[in-house]
Amino acid sequence: MYDLMPPNMKAQFNLINKPNQSIKLLVDVTDKTSSKKDLQDYKYNKIVIFKYSLVLKNSHYVLNIYTNNTSKNHFEKTILGSFIYDNSIKYSISQIIINTNKKIDLDPLVYGFLQKDFIYSIYKKNSTNTKYRTTFNLSNNYKSLLNSINFLKELVTEPSNIIYPVSFAQKTHSQINKNSVNIITLDKKKITKIGLNCLLAVCQGSMREPVVMEFNKKNSKENIDILFVGKGVCFDSGGISIKPSGGMEDMKWDMAGAAVTVSIIKYLSEINTNFSYAGIVGLVENMPSGSAYKPGDIIKSYKGINVEVLNTDAEGRLVLADIITYGCEKYKPKVVIDFATLTGAIMVALGQHYAGLFSNDDKLADTLYQSGQDTNEKVWRMPLHDDFDKELNSQFVDLKNIGAGRYGGSITAAQFLQRFVPEKTKWAHLDIAGTTWKNAGDIMNNKGSTGFGLTLITDFISKYFKN
Repeated sequence: MYDLMPPNMKAQFNLINKPNQSIKLLVDVTDKTSSKKDLQDYKYNKIVIFKYSLVLKNSHYVLNIYTNNTSKNHFEKTILGSFIYDNSIKYSISQIIINTNKKIDLDPLVYGFLQKDFIYSIYKKNSTNTKYRTTFNLSNNYKSLLNSINFLKELVTEPSNIIYPVSFAQKTHSQINKNSVNIITLDKKKITKIGLNCLLAVCQGSMREPVVMEFNKKNSKENIDILFVGKGVCFDSGGISIKPSGGMEDMKWDMAGAAVTVSIIKYLSEINTNFSYAGIVGLVENMPSGSAYKPGDIIKSYKGINVEVLNTDAEGRLVLADIITYGCEKYKPKVVIDFATLTGAIMVALGQHYAGLFSNDDKLADTLYQSGQDTNEKVWRMPLHDDFDKELNSQFVDLKNIGAGRYGGSITAAQFLQRFVPEKTKWAHLDIAGTTWKNAGDIMNNKGSTGFGLTLITDFISKYFKN
């Protein structure tokens, strides 16, 4: 996942908008233990990550951090940077100087600082996306990861009058390294010719035309190793089954699954990989109008399964059904991972701290779970079972788009998707509805978009493919 390079031993950050009074923070990070009695424990989930002391000395702050060289995973390395950032904001620090001993790699620390520092606020007068600047030169993989997660946050944060299917595609096209990845963009005419009828039904009430984007690593073999799939509903009003007005503005980020997918492709296009990959996203708007699809409509999916629409707000699964089928048919992947802000029900089950993980393969699920622990982009495996699947059956058509009753909504949604995954293909579905956006931010991210999913997958591929 990361470059193996000799570590730099010093980094400096300076506040962009300089205050009248300059306050300096001197940070010393070491892998050694200390016998000092005034040290405090930095704990996360009741586990001590490191020990530290923070004192005011000669009109500047001094922060000493003792890692004891036990930090091995991505989260435990990058949390150092987030911790330094939080203290810098707390004490209105204008200049930060970080020194380390030769065994401490500064790359993840600086990355963690810069990840926490970013907030996409271009529409606020006199605002900047970051509070600090640095001349520290990140290694290539960390630089690509940072640029990709910031791109992801930007896509998710933009309002739907700025990011809609066509503009999403245009913006993404400019971000991918085309020396290593092929890009195919399908407009409405091509989508109609292919027969992605479920996707087309979702967007038929909107003036914005749909787009499907495909990506594949150049010179890939026919049966690719992994396919990433993303739900890209650039605005979800609920359609005819319209949502309540309270909180509807948040539905600008119902395309976060597609944003995660294209950010993964962006990252992979900029690094060396030992596996083949492809990606596909379905970009639509779900709007009410005289031409919108309606409850009771029956749609023939690309797979040939007839789907009865009982709720037009269960639209993401319709988009994913067609692009999963089409992507699997075209790229014949060994593994499929899809990302979607699919259900509010997953937030009822897991809150905003875990994404829902559904999978038909234990090794795939176990690796994703471990990567979630190691990056703090946590996932929790949820059940798949025929008892839930039967709730989607109908006496009139092949399949309903929602289950029976109000319970288990995230599970029946996953069961719906599984109907469109080829039988022998390993598959994981990540319901990221709760983890995509946090108004108060979280331990590694500022307010708003969390960029959830990208760091999880960068760690996952290093484990699953030994990249």
